[in-house]
Amino acid sequence: MLTAAMVGPAIALVDATIGTCTIVVVSPGTLTASTDLKSLSSTNAGGQAARVSVTTLLNGGVPQSTCSLAVQVNCFRVTYVPPTNFAFAPAGADASVQFTGRMQPQGGASLLDLLSAVVLLGTQNIDLSLSATKTVGVFTAGTYQAQPTIRCE
Repeated sequence: MLTAAMVGPAIALVDATIGTCTIVVVSPGTLTASTDLKSLSSTNAGGQAARVSVTTLLNGGVPQSTCSLAVQVNCFRVTYVPPTNFAFAPAGADASVQFTGRMQPQGGASLLDLLSAVVLLGTQNIDLSLSATKTVGVFTAGTYQAQPTIRCE
């Protein structure tokens, strides 16, 4: 069985005009191999999505009511960017690999498989799934590590 850790750095961005958004990696994900060795995924049996905690706070001068699902002004957008290659893998592992990702709020509420979402005020836990699929051939034995990026802007 191939197993890989899905990790990403904690990132904090600050916009003085709006407020702050802080991302903390709560737990890294685990990629496991499919039975046909054509995919490494956090959604395969034994895999686990990474979890991040996103906390937003608006500056005191910005009305909090301006950020809602109906009116998305002075809100933060969280974006999940899958990697384009492995951070660590056996030689030649990046050939013919396609990465895809999905983010969901903790508890499974759907974001319709989007890679970005508006985050309202407060703290929200988000699960990040990642899949690497071989378009030609299969994954060879070894250790694989992928590092997707999550941004709050």
